[in-house]
Amino acid sequence: MATLQEIQPGIFLVTERGGWGPMRPPMNLYVLTGEDGLLYEAGYGTRGSVRYLAREIRRIEAHCRDRGEPCSIRRVLPSHAHPDHFSGLAALRYRLGLRILLTRPMLETIGSRERYRASYRTERGDRNALVRFIAACVVDPAASWFYEKLYGTRFVDDPDEIIGDSGVMAIGGRAWRLVATPGHSPDHLSLYDEGSGILLGGDNVLRSVTTWLGPPKSDLKIYIQTLERIRALPNLRLILGAHGSPVENPRERVAEIIEWRRQRLEHVHQAVKKSGGAGISKAGVVRDIYRGEGAVKRYMADGWVDLSLAYLLEEGRIREVSPGRYAASTGHGGAVNRKNVR
Repeated sequence: MATLQEIQPGIFLVTERGGWGPMRPPMNLYVLTGEDGLLYEAGYGTRGSVRYLAREIRRIEAHCRDRGEPCSIRRVLPSHAHPDHFSGLAALRYRLGLRILLTRPMLETIGSRERYRASYRTERGDRNALVRFIAACVVDPAASWFYEKLYGTRFVDDPDEIIGDSGVMAIGGRAWRLVATPGHSPDHLSLYDEGSGILLGGDNVLRSVTTWLGPPKSDLKIYIQTLERIRALPNLRLILGAHGSPVENPRERVAEIIEWRRQRLEHVHQAVKKSGGAGISKAGVVRDIYRGEGAVKRYMADGWVDLSLAYLLEEGRIREVSPGRYAASTGHGGAVNRKNVR
């Protein structure tokens, strides 16, 4: 049996296996021990994932009791309403009796399949009417069904407690501060223990990959503002993310991510500039940036390119010359404004 991974006294890491490459990555969940302990992230809801997680939680409780420490994991809180973070909620409540904690925005998204799918529905303004119809009636429902089966998604309309996105939560003798960290998702919620300098950061700051961003839920400008707030947290020493290994140089890593986003904005801006007055569609920008790359990579890039175009429009760097087509704004031929992307 694998050794328990205790990041720090009272903070255990449980990693659920992934599969299907980037479609279902390995998932980190954090068990905060104590008399009223908490599981941060609910992970996947498939039978195997829930069975494994339940076994690990029981092992952690027994391990702590053997050390003479009171330990009962009673609550579960996802960082946000993406399916790899909330799908296991209902099964964990049924199997372990965990109380489900959600913020109001999380509940508004995952309260039902219909609300969840509607909240992620996007317009495809740069495609013809037939393609949009086929996408809305065939492709999108099929993709949603596939991901729900892949993740074991179950929706929750009856959480045990609605919490806010600020304040302090006492867990195992630590005062964990609730920190609203939107951008990747508007309902993203992190936990921060200033005494140890540990941030449970969800998806916002990952050590070796960049966070996925895409419409309609992500907002690039808000995400960058969140990164700046994270970098400014007092005594920040370690970020425990939902994927990958711990970020041990948090301020430097946040600065790297901000610079990477600035570079990607410039790539989009340059693709638009090259198109001239006739403009270029989002699909054209993706093809320009990912010239020679495969269809899967272009598909995965669609979301961040969409957000980058919206950002550049708001900044006045580009203009929409016709529905879904963009050209550089007159007199704005320089690089992306560093004032807002520092």
